[in-house]
Amino acid sequence: MNVIASGSANYLERITASRQMQQQRAAASRSSASALDYGGANTRVTLGGNSANGSVYSKPGAVRNDVASQMSLNLNGSGLANRWRGLGGALLNQLSETGENFKQSLTESRPTAAAAAGDAAGAAAATDAAAATDEASGVLTGAATVSLKIQTRSGQTVELKIASNDGGLGTRGLEVEVNSSGPLSSAEKDALADLADGLDRALDGLGQGAPALDLSKLMNVDSSVISGLDLKVEDPKGLLPNAAPGSLGSFALHLGADKKSIEMKGVNGDLSISVDATSKLGSGGAAQRYSAIDKMLQQIDAAAERGHADPQLAATFKAGFLQLQAPSAEQGRQDGGSSDKSERSRHLAVSMLVDDESNPAMSPSLSDEVGKLRSGLADFDASFSGDTQKTNKYGAVKEQGHAAYAISQHTSMKPGSGGEGQSVTETQHEKLTANFLRTRTTMLDPSSGNYDSTRINDEKTITTLIETAKNGISRALRKTDEQQSLIFDSFEKGRSTVHRETPVNRSYVERLR
Repeated sequence: MNVIASGSANYLERITASRQMQQQRAAASRSSASALDYGGANTRVTLGGNSANGSVYSKPGAVRNDVASQMSLNLNGSGLANRWRGLGGALLNQLSETGENFKQSLTESRPTAAAAAGDAAGAAAATDAAAATDEASGVLTGAATVSLKIQTRSGQTVELKIASNDGGLGTRGLEVEVNSSGPLSSAEKDALADLADGLDRALDGLGQGAPALDLSKLMNVDSSVISGLDLKVEDPKGLLPNAAPGSLGSFALHLGADKKSIEMKGVNGDLSISVDATSKLGSGGAAQRYSAIDKMLQQIDAAAERGHADPQLAATFKAGFLQLQAPSAEQGRQDGGSSDKSERSRHLAVSMLVDDESNPAMSPSLSDEVGKLRSGLADFDASFSGDTQKTNKYGAVKEQGHAAYAISQHTSMKPGSGGEGQSVTETQHEKLTANFLRTRTTMLDPSSGNYDSTRINDEKTITTLIETAKNGISRALRKTDEQQSLIFDSFEKGRSTVHRETPVNRSYVERLR
């Protein structure tokens, strides 16, 4: 590991002169400083790398320049997106091309008083002290961090880390690391390289002032090589009381064999989405899935509007739902890129069902008929909640409140009641709770007791029951149970002068076949 303090050339010469007992180390440092041009900025760079079998780079010059150059460009960037830009992809490409573990830090350091006075010995001591201080408080103190963990089917684990500190709490700088638990095959290296652009796009979206989800390329992992992926982002400043509107506090993406999920927390609220990764496309293929997604997004829009939910939180929730539910590239290839009910898509639908002696799988043609009656979505659990606030053109608050929304779908299958065929039950459940206060003048002041209050409590369950016999569908029903409640009060000096309740309760059954 080599430490380089870059400033003026005379300053480096004085430090080198005071360390004649460390000539070899100083020469290596000058070699690295020559290879990495940091434009004369006051920085400290720590370089270190080792391969998966534990060997160490023979010299700093062996380090790829694109990672170092990108760190130099990003160091003084404004906002997380600019400080993360290109680093994730460069690190994955670094590991893909070299197979070497790699770690590097770049920190901003200020010239000491001893250096300014020309005291070489004092400057050298101050440099060592600064290095010790960096280790103690360092880039990691209060830093925004990225952690990517990839599990391959051969059993190797690849980990990537990025820490970015703007200097508010710790040392201003960047620290990056990528390593593998063991040697990677050529297929594994190729799979990592394929994820590079997707990781950069995901981090660029998450690092914006108002985080955006751009996960589609990252989610299209080569499942024949990679068995799991976890991406986590944390920014301690994102949850502080004085954080900017829309700031991100934490984010987690999980892609596994059993489920795909997103967890996100920020100033605007929290959201959680989990989708069953074992669900295959139905007989309608990708077209049916996208049609079902579009219908669900409209349903989410309606709930968010009724509950006066935060628009950014609702938009992020919809983006996450779309990207987790969307057919993967692999599913799209299997579907043939069209909505035709091909023999392949029919067999995919059949694979959704239990197949044993007591509960035989449906025939492809019968599975087609059942698929038409189902929602077309993979089973899921999804929710968001957060405070909301609206201001007038002068910046004064005119409305504030809280909204919580949850929606889910679960499917169960069991042998039919007559001992033949199957009974398929698909249940969608939706719940909205919200309350908000609104001014009747120009600015909301709850302490005055003069405002309008609205409380909402809605719940809806849709149950689809499909029973099959040997030769077809014997019964298909859809039952809807819905309860809606809106309570409105208009307060004058803390006393309700207008009270209005609007309940809706309905239950009905549709015969589908």
